[in-house]
Amino acid sequence: MAAEVVLLIVGRVSIGAAVGVLLALETALVAVILSVAWRAARTSRGDRVAAAVRAVLPSPVAAPVLFEIRQLRALWLLVRGRVATEGPSDVTISYAAGRGGAYLMIGAVGAIELVAVHLIVPWHRLGTWAWVQWFVFALSAYGSVWLLAWWAAQRTHPHLITDDELVLRNATLVTLRVPLDLVGHVSPRRRGLGSEGRLMLAGTGGGTNLDIDFVEPTPWRSLTGRRSREVTAVSLEVDDARVAAQLLTRALRRRTQLGPATDGGAFDR
Repeated sequence: MAAEVVLLIVGRVSIGAAVGVLLALETALVAVILSVAWRAARTSRGDRVAAAVRAVLPSPVAAPVLFEIRQLRALWLLVRGRVATEGPSDVTISYAAGRGGAYLMIGAVGAIELVAVHLIVPWHRLGTWAWVQWFVFALSAYGSVWLLAWWAAQRTHPHLITDDELVLRNATLVTLRVPLDLVGHVSPRRRGLGSEGRLMLAGTGGGTNLDIDFVEPTPWRSLTGRRSREVTAVSLEVDDARVAAQLLTRALRRRTQLGPATDGGAFDR
């Protein structure tokens, strides 16, 4: 590439030839990237899209790219009426009921601002920079879609009870993974603020209605990775705390072979 630039500067190669060489190199590079991504996707036993992205992008770049892809995928899951699980036997615990109204209000305000900024601001005075009007419009429109995708992700990515773990999620992000063997006491309660010293996974209103205690400390790390601590208890908001407690109780009883669960709604190992 550097040689082509030098030859172009000294006049030994025409612009057309230089562009042709550049396109050929770019085509070869794209072919190599697609080949690596395809190979990674084929050999992956998990998320093939994630495997392909991680194969061609460095970790600091792959993480936000995957986040955006999963957000948009959540919209497709919502349209199809499906939820994202990790296995066919996973039990889901939903937590997003009632949040749609808040997101609808925020989205409506954002849409009004989008139209107002697009029509009221005198973009024509920017002259050759008037194209910024459409850039701002596109960016604002994507923000509205992203907000809808975040709500869709919360609807389609409930908490999971797998064969071995309790997986607590917030949209497409996994907040905490706890082995079922470490789950001790499960107790539903009326919605309110949790006790101090517990990991809080609250909803839009800040309240929680399900308390889970662990028999041993469980490592927790923030989404940015900058904070971490040992967690011994968690309080979270779910749609139906009593049903969630019953589902988790049944899973714990099956695992410890204590027989069928009752419908009491609380479990103490």
